[in-house]
Amino acid sequence: MCGVENKRIWRHGIAIVVLLIAVISRNPVEGWAVLMETNDYPEGYDDLPVDFVDIERMQTMLQSHGWSTHHILVRKDGITPETIKEGVEFLKGNADRNDIVVFYIASHGGYLRHDLKWNNTFPPLWEEIETPKRLLIVDSCFAASFLPESDRSLISIASVSEKESGWAGVPEEGLPIEGFVFTYYFCESMTGQVSVEEGFSTCVPQVQKYMKEVVYPEFKDVYPAEHYYNIYDPHPVMVDQYPGAFHLEVKQKAPLSVFLVFMGMLLALRRKR
Repeated sequence: MCGVENKRIWRHGIAIVVLLIAVISRNPVEGWAVLMETNDYPEGYDDLPVDFVDIERMQTMLQSHGWSTHHILVRKDGITPETIKEGVEFLKGNADRNDIVVFYIASHGGYLRHDLKWNNTFPPLWEEIETPKRLLIVDSCFAASFLPESDRSLISIASVSEKESGWAGVPEEGLPIEGFVFTYYFCESMTGQVSVEEGFSTCVPQVQKYMKEVVYPEFKDVYPAEHYYNIYDPHPVMVDQYPGAFHLEVKQKAPLSVFLVFMGMLLALRRKR
């Protein structure tokens, strides 16, 4: 009787494993991202000739979490309100409720506000994304003023508060970090199995230390603090409306682990027959 029961468990166990693998494989967790950066600006803005290093850092970070390069839409220079719409449509057309979406933009704050009309263009489009795992990162001056309000699940990150000046290093300055300082430290902090919340908490003091100890001594006379609000003491902002920890990992390890656990249990039962 025991042998018959074990045989029945064996057959049912195999069926469960196959079903689990089929279900998870049919709709795996995928990552979809839009990365935008402007280096060459129209008249009235200073160029930021950093060879799109911020996009490169974001790509590398996402790929370290298993993201496919084919799932990342990159736009460099020539960013317009239509480009923003194109980016959100890319996410909307590819991501389902099971996926993770990231929208990253690095720019002058004035360009976001006046040229891209960000606060009119982006928020309604962002609400059309159906997945609860939405991550927005804005690295610019006045970045927190570009975080849209939402009643839904998301995480929004701004490199500085709504009135603060941001910082992007350029080659001619000769400082250690080229590109946006917040993006640099955020990407560095997101190595390994850490959540977005943990990465943010880790990078904030690093950004502040760099601005105070490296940038301030070199540029305090060029960019006086009384004219550039909190430029040397930035306060990045995170709006966290995601329940639980927000992880960027998309590698599908669950099917293999489930298979191995069940196979181990079933083999143990077989030996007892």
